[in-house]
Amino acid sequence: MNPVRLFSLVIMFSLFSISLTALETGDEIPGFSVVSGTGQILIKDDLSERTTVLFYEDRSQLTLNEELKEYLKTLSLDKDRIQTVTVVNCSNVGLLKKIWEERLIDHSRRTGMPVYGDWNGNMQKRLNYQDESGGILVINETGTIVYTMTGPVASSEFSRIGSLLQ
Repeated sequence: MNPVRLFSLVIMFSLFSISLTALETGDEIPGFSVVSGTGQILIKDDLSERTTVLFYEDRSQLTLNEELKEYLKTLSLDKDRIQTVTVVNCSNVGLLKKIWEERLIDHSRRTGMPVYGDWNGNMQKRLNYQDESGGILVINETGTIVYTMTGPVASSEFSRIGSLLQ
C-alpha cells in the first residue's frame, strides 16, 4: 500500500476514534441546540454564567436519575448561580412529536425543572452517548465539565455532586 494512503487512513481512524470518546471532566461542553415542548430553545451559550446540572435521558428512561433530582431539590440551590436542566432524546418520535411535546411539558411540571427535547439526536451524538444511554453532566459557568456520569448515578455520588454546587 502507498505510504501516503496508509498515513491518511491512520489519521482518519484516529480522528474517528477521538470523536467516539466519551466526554470527560475538564472537557468543554460541545455546542448544541434543543427545544422544549413549548418551543423554548436552549443552546450552549445559555449555560454560561451559572453552574448547570444537565441530565440527558432517553425517552424510555425518564426516571433514570429521579432520586438524584429529588436530592438536588433538598439542597435549596441558589437559582441565580445554579440551574438544573433535563434533555430528553426525542429523535425518532416521528408522527408522535405532538404527544412528546406534551410529555416534556408534563415532565417539566413534575420535576420542577426545564425539560427540552433532542429532536434530531444531535446532542446525543455530541455528548457521545450510546443508544438509550443517559447521563448527567455538571458544567461550570465557563462551559467546562466538572462532573460526568453515564447511566444511573449511585446514591453514594449524591454528596459529591452536591459539594460541586455549594
